[in-house]
Amino acid sequence: MRLLPLVALLGLVACRRAPSQPHEPARPSTAAPAVAPAAVAAPIYRVDPTVLDHPGVLRGSVRWSGPRPSTAPMAVGPGGNPDLCGATQGDPTLVVAPDGGVANSVLWLSDIARGAAPDLSPVTVDQLGCRYEPHVLALPVGAEVRFGNSDHGLLHNVHAYYGYDDDDNWFNQASPHGLTVSKRVQRAGVARLICDAGHVWMLAYVHAFTHPYYAVTDASGRYELRAVPPGRYTLRFWHEGWTRRAMEGNRPRFSPAVETSRVVDVAPGGTVTADFSLGPDAVAAAR
Repeated sequence: MRLLPLVALLGLVACRRAPSQPHEPARPSTAAPAVAPAAVAAPIYRVDPTVLDHPGVLRGSVRWSGPRPSTAPMAVGPGGNPDLCGATQGDPTLVVAPDGGVANSVLWLSDIARGAAPDLSPVTVDQLGCRYEPHVLALPVGAEVRFGNSDHGLLHNVHAYYGYDDDDNWFNQASPHGLTVSKRVQRAGVARLICDAGHVWMLAYVHAFTHPYYAVTDASGRYELRAVPPGRYTLRFWHEGWTRRAMEGNRPRFSPAVETSRVVDVAPGGTVTADFSLGPDAVAAAR
């Protein structure tokens, strides 16, 4: 399909092809998968260096327990540019390392009120190989997200919604190859990134916080929060759902995100380990 002039191209909302010129974990609970607890108003966070004289460290890992579910590749249809994106695309919702570490889990302190200043450096989300990279991103409110497109010959589209439904729009922007689309994060919470047409498998999440005490587990399932002021906190856990429940048009819809929490005590200068175990039924926290 031929590209429109750039002025018209920036108003497109579809993905289409351009001419030839993204401690040991406890056993999982047998209860149903956890859902988000009732919302509790987070305290207003303020930067306060006086509480950082003897900060602690909070670290741990997320590991898979039990049989691993099948995450079959998703077919790339004729409208998804299979010549450039491949015949199939891998399912990004559950990434488990050979030793059981679970990537892309988000952990944060939900009730911290004082501490270090957030790092407002710009963060990049690339569209590479017809996928969003990274798949899960966490950053502070006020930071700038720069969306790039490294897929030569493809016009991508970034459509962002606040929350999990498609009724609270953040932005909807065409993303041509070689150009950067910049958006500033203006509110806390989770946002979901999709593509409106063509590349329907493209999916990513952006988590925004008012403080710097959050982390996304790496490829080995590990995370770490540094410079934590001494005190008692609620450590929240999130992982997107991975079970395909239905299709909306030709776009897969997945089970709800798995969320839980636990209380942690950080001593002055101390190190706390908080591990989580994710499984087919639920998530469990190791004490």
